Amino acid sequence: MNQPIDRRSFLVQGGLLSAAAASLSPAAWAAGIPRKRQGKLRHAAIGCGGMGRTDLVRIASHSDVEVVALCDIDTNMFEEARKHGPNAKEFQDYRVMFKEMEGQIDSCNVSTPDHMHAAIAMAAMAAGIHVYCQKPLTRTVAEARAMAKRAKDKSIVTQMGIQNHSNANYAAAKA
Repeated sequence: MNQPIDRRSFLVQGGLLSAAAASLSPAAWAAGIPRKRQGKLRHAAIGCGGMGRTDLVRIASHSDVEVVALCDIDTNMFEEARKHGPNAKEFQDYRVMFKEMEGQIDSCNVSTPDHMHAAIAMAAMAAGIHVYCQKPLTRTVAEARAMAKRAKDKSIVTQMGIQNHSNANYAAAKA
């Protein structure tokens, strides 16, 4: 039972366990967004490859979520994403998506290349859309402060994708 474990095995097993636990946080996050309307949470996935695919799979797995829009500059990413939002409208530009779908999106995940996180999240919040954004959230402290102010001013629910900090186990260990 108490066999010694080598460093490499420990890191691999710990990494797999952390990744599995972290993959639950976007769905849990989506479940907690307050809504004034009845029905499913209408969600848009911005960035459908890599981490965006992982976020989309987890968020779309929640029974109270309907994926209504997919956005990725690379249209090849839509092939896999369509499995999780078969009736979703597809866009290559988040600005066009927000304009064309005004009032039809409740939440989005921003899982794009890092340098676009703040710009897209700010545009989403300006449109009254709740945001789950992958890290790094911003490039500068000024961007972070502007995002915090906008979220507060618009009463927007936000979360940054530091997955292990979103898990109940982390909160329990911290307590």
